[in-house]
Amino acid sequence: MVPAGGRAFGWLTVLPALAIAAWCLPGLPLLLTGRFGPTAMVLISVPVAAGFALLAAWSVPRRWPVPSAARPPGAGRPRRGKAAWWGLAGTAVVAAGFGAWQVVFNSPQLIVLRDPGALMQAGYWAAEHGSLPVPGLLPAFGTSHPGLSLASFGLAVHGGGLLPRLPPGLPIVLAAGLWTHGVAGSAVTFPVLGALAVLTVGGLTGRLAGPQWAPAGALALALTLPEVVTSRSAYPEIALQILVFGGLSLVTDSLVVMQRPPGETGGGDAGAGGTVPPAAAPQRRAGRLPAAIVLGCLGGLTLGLTTLLASGFIGALLPVIPFGAILALRRWKAAIPFGIGIVIGAGYGIAGSMAQAGGVTRMLGPWPRPLGLAAAGFAAVTLLGAAAGRWRAVRRLLARRPLRWLPGAVAVLVVAAAAALAARPYLQTVRGGTASGYVTALQRLAGLPADPRRLYAEDTLYWVIWYLGLPALLLAVGGLALLARRCLRALLTWRDAPGPAGSGWIQALPLMIIGWVTAVVLWQPGTVPDQPWAGRVLVPVVLPGLCACAVWAVAWLVAWARLRGAGVIAVSSIVVFFAVALAVPAAVTTFGAGAGRYAAAGSGAPGAGARYTLHEVTVGGAGLARTGTGELAAVRQLCGHLGGNASVVILDQTAGREFAPVIRSMCGLPAGIMAGAQAADVQVTVRSIAQAGRRPVLLGSLASELAPYQAPVGQVLNLATTQDEHLLTRPPGGVWPARYALWLSRPAVAAGA
Repeated sequence: MVPAGGRAFGWLTVLPALAIAAWCLPGLPLLLTGRFGPTAMVLISVPVAAGFALLAAWSVPRRWPVPSAARPPGAGRPRRGKAAWWGLAGTAVVAAGFGAWQVVFNSPQLIVLRDPGALMQAGYWAAEHGSLPVPGLLPAFGTSHPGLSLASFGLAVHGGGLLPRLPPGLPIVLAAGLWTHGVAGSAVTFPVLGALAVLTVGGLTGRLAGPQWAPAGALALALTLPEVVTSRSAYPEIALQILVFGGLSLVTDSLVVMQRPPGETGGGDAGAGGTVPPAAAPQRRAGRLPAAIVLGCLGGLTLGLTTLLASGFIGALLPVIPFGAILALRRWKAAIPFGIGIVIGAGYGIAGSMAQAGGVTRMLGPWPRPLGLAAAGFAAVTLLGAAAGRWRAVRRLLARRPLRWLPGAVAVLVVAAAAALAARPYLQTVRGGTASGYVTALQRLAGLPADPRRLYAEDTLYWVIWYLGLPALLLAVGGLALLARRCLRALLTWRDAPGPAGSGWIQALPLMIIGWVTAVVLWQPGTVPDQPWAGRVLVPVVLPGLCACAVWAVAWLVAWARLRGAGVIAVSSIVVFFAVALAVPAAVTTFGAGAGRYAAAGSGAPGAGARYTLHEVTVGGAGLARTGTGELAAVRQLCGHLGGNASVVILDQTAGREFAPVIRSMCGLPAGIMAGAQAADVQVTVRSIAQAGRRPVLLGSLASELAPYQAPVGQVLNLATTQDEHLLTRPPGGVWPARYALWLSRPAVAAGA
C-alpha cells in the first residue's frame, strides 16, 4: 500500500510514534482498573496500531518542499525517488547500528538511585500485578508504628496505598519487554526505543531538509552522549523524543498534502516544486482533505500523549495555541482535527497522571503557576494577532518598511539570544531557594567551593557544546535564525518567497516547538546539575531539534552554492567538511578516553548519608562503558535470602531508598523504612509483624545497625559495580565504581509476645 520512495520514507519514520500511542491508549485505563495484562493489551493495542499504520500509509505525502537549487525554465521535475530510498536506507542503518551498540553496552538500573530505577520497579510491579498504585502494605506490619514509613523514592503514601510520583507512560511501555522475556526483555526495550528515536528524528530531518539528509541528522544525534545514556536504561525522555518528533512529522505531512492557500507562489503543489493551475487547485485541495484531516488528528494525538510520559511537558506544547489559531484563521480544514487530537491526547495523559498523583499540584510540582502564565501569554498574543490580521490596514502596514523587516529582526534576535546564553556564565551565577547537601557533596569531591544553592543553570549552553560540539551549535543557530525569518515571513504574508530554503509554512510548528523548548530548557533546566544526569533534559527536544536545524542549514548552504554555480567537487567538499564538523566533536565527548582522575567509591550517590572514599582511577569514554553490571544477580540473591512470608524493615535511609522498591516489586515482599528509629520502636514493630503471622526481617547497610537486636547477623548482598559519574563542571568521561552492601538479621520473638 505504501509506494516507493518518499511515501515509504514518510510512513516508516512515523510508525514508532504511532506504535507507542497505540500501546499507551488502552494501557492506561487497563492499568488504572487493575486489568493490565498481556492478553488484553495485545487484543486491543495491535488492532489500534494496525489501524493507525494503515491510515498513515494512505495519507503520507510523496515528497516535501525542501532546500533545492533552482531549475532552468522548462526543466522537468527532479527525480527524488532514489534520494528518498537512499535516505531511508541510510537512516535505517544508522538506527540499527545505534540500537546494536546500545544492546552491547546496555545498563538497566534495578537498584533505585534515581528515576530510571524507580520507573523500572514500577514497570515490573505493573507487569506482574496488572495495576498501579501499589496497594496498602500496612497490615503486613500489624499496624502503624512510630518511625515506620512505607513511602520510598518514587512512591508516596496516599489512601492506604502507595502512589507513584512519576507518570505511568513508561511503565506501560516497559511492561511489553517484561512480558516478552522478563527483566532481560525489558532491558532490551531501552536500546530498541533508542534506535526508534534515532529513526524518528531522521524522519523529521528529512521532511525539513530532504530525505537524502535524514541519515546525517540521525547520525549527529546518535553520537551525542545524552542520547546514548538515556537509551541504556529506563529514562522516559527517549520515548518522549519519539512521540514529539513523530507527532511533528505527522503535522508536517498534514500541511504538505494540502495545497497552499490561493495566491501563493514559489512552490505550488505541496512538495512537487511546481505551480498548480488555478482551475485545478480547488479540486486537488478537496481530494487531499481527508488525508490532511487524518494526519492532523494523528499528529495532534501523538503530541498530546507526551503528557503521559512527562506531565510537565504540557508546557512544551504551548506553541500549538498560536499555530492552531493561524490554521483556523486561514480556514485550513485540518485545524479542527489537529486541535481535537491534541486536546484528547493531552487530556488523556494529564488525567492518567492525576489519577495516580492525586491532583494537579502534586502532578506538576512547582510548575502550575508558571505554566498558567505562559499559556495566558500565548493566548493573548494569539488573540491580538488574530484580531490584527483581520484588519486590512494592519496587513498593509505589515507590508511596509520597517515592519516588513520584522522577520529579519527576529533572525537577528535568535543569534543575539545565543550570544547572551554564551555570555551568561560571566554575568550571572544561578542559585536556588533550597540548599542541597547533594550538590555540596559533589562540590567537595571535585574540590569546588561549597555553595549548596548553586544550580549551574548559567552553563546550559556549554552543556550543548560538550555533547553536540561548537560547529554543530553554530550551524543550528544559523539554521534557527534562517528558519525563523522564513517562517515568520510566511505566516505574516501567507506566502513563501522563492529560493533555496524550502517551505516556511510547513516548517512553522517544528520551529516553534524546538525554539520554545530550547529557550526554556537552556534558561532554567529544572534539574539537579550533575552530568550526565542533567544532560537528559536536552534529549526530548533540544539536541534532536538542534541536530535537525544544523542539517537543514547545511542543506541550505549546499543549495545556495549550487544556485551560484558551484560544481560537483565544490559541493562534495562542502558536504564532507560539514559532516566532519557535525560528527567529530560529539564523538570525542562520547568516546574520548579520560586520563587519571579522582572518583568516588561508595554506596549510591554522594550525599544523603552515603559513605564515599576518593581514589584515582583511569576511565575510558562514557559511550563505551556499562553501569550497574551484576545488579540482577545480586537482587535475585537478596530475594532468595529473604524467603517467603517476610515483612522487611530497613534501618537506614540509604538502603531504604535503594532497595525498598526492589524488595516490593521483584521480591514480592512488603518493605518499610525505620531510618533513625529508636531500638525500642523497632522491637515493637518486630513483635507486631510476628503477631500478624509474618516473619520479621531487618536489613541495614552496616552490620552494626543490626547489633542491638540480639540476633545472628549475616551479609546477604555485596555488589561491586559501576555507576554514572556525578560531575558539575565538565562532561563525563567514564563511570565511577560503586559498592552496595546489605546485612540481614531475623530477630526471634517469644511465643505470645
